[in-house]
Amino acid sequence: MKKNIFIVASGTGGHVVPANNIAIKIIRYEYRITWIGTSHGIENKIVKDKRIKLKYLKSSGIRGKNFFHTIKGMFNLIRSFFQSLVYIYKDKPIFVLGFGGYISVPVSIAAYLMRVPVYVHESNSIAGSANKINNIFSKITFQTFPETFPSSKKIVLSGNPIKDSFSKIIKSEIKYQNRRETLNLLIFGGSQGARFFNHNIPLCINQFGNKFNVIHITGTQDKNLVEKIYNNSGMKAKVIDFSHEIDKLYDWSDIIICRSGSMTVSEICRASRAAILVPFLYATDNHQYSNAKFLEKGNAARIVEENEDFSTQLYASLTEMYNNQEILLRMSNNSKNLFPNDSSAIILENIPELNEKFNNTAP
Repeated sequence: MKKNIFIVASGTGGHVVPANNIAIKIIRYEYRITWIGTSHGIENKIVKDKRIKLKYLKSSGIRGKNFFHTIKGMFNLIRSFFQSLVYIYKDKPIFVLGFGGYISVPVSIAAYLMRVPVYVHESNSIAGSANKINNIFSKITFQTFPETFPSSKKIVLSGNPIKDSFSKIIKSEIKYQNRRETLNLLIFGGSQGARFFNHNIPLCINQFGNKFNVIHITGTQDKNLVEKIYNNSGMKAKVIDFSHEIDKLYDWSDIIICRSGSMTVSEICRASRAAILVPFLYATDNHQYSNAKFLEKGNAARIVEENEDFSTQLYASLTEMYNNQEILLRMSNNSKNLFPNDSSAIILENIPELNEKFNNTAP
């Protein structure tokens, strides 16, 4: 019988996307993957591989909630812990790999008590509350950014697992080798921050006339509104609500305007593209600003904050980047070495349960 591995991830794409990327890698070696998530989570849309078995916990957050939801969250935490014990007893995973979020805590504790190795991946520059707890029980904790956790033997700098297709993207030295009269501009705000982008960025971009070709991902709302704004100005803009081929859009782009979630900044660096980052104001612990600051300090991106001067600052940044296109090459080159190149390999090589040359046969 094939050995079983538990992947634990739910909530935002920052938890689920890297988890899915590593799960696809592992399943190629014909391990069984059991994904622990929630029935309403984004993993139900992202996890497409039929070989991955989804199981659900009744889980909800505690931090920042009102009294009623805090009590509900505590009750669900206890219930999820006992559910996790049952899942582990029945399915006998050789290890648990969690990607943060409130759902991961009861699974980590249950696995630790049942002597199943726990591995943790933290995607952001500031560790979430769940992973601060999970780190206590982990055998190894993988971090995307340096210095997220205090240095110790069990902390491994891994970066974020990225889709293999990103390796096929046009190299920056080819992309930016010549000055061009029209640049390709990719805009997306993500699931939490699209509305601010949709209502503010088109009006700013319209001032540039034919200097930019635009692809704007609006999310499920505002698509018609954004199309109308671009059409009224006569700009070349393709407006879509979602894309399953974001790697191809990175490949097309010269400049990206986006939020600074962990997966987004990791993909920007893997693709080696110049970027203007707009941190989401309401991200927990302001982690998006911290993520963006890491790129800005490495001269790999510009930050434009979401405030009353947003449009003015965005216009100024785009004007400078258009007029001095050597900035784009410099940014892209600086981004290449900010994160480890093959994050998936680092994670897999540091899990000894896999390192019998991926021996997947249970005794």
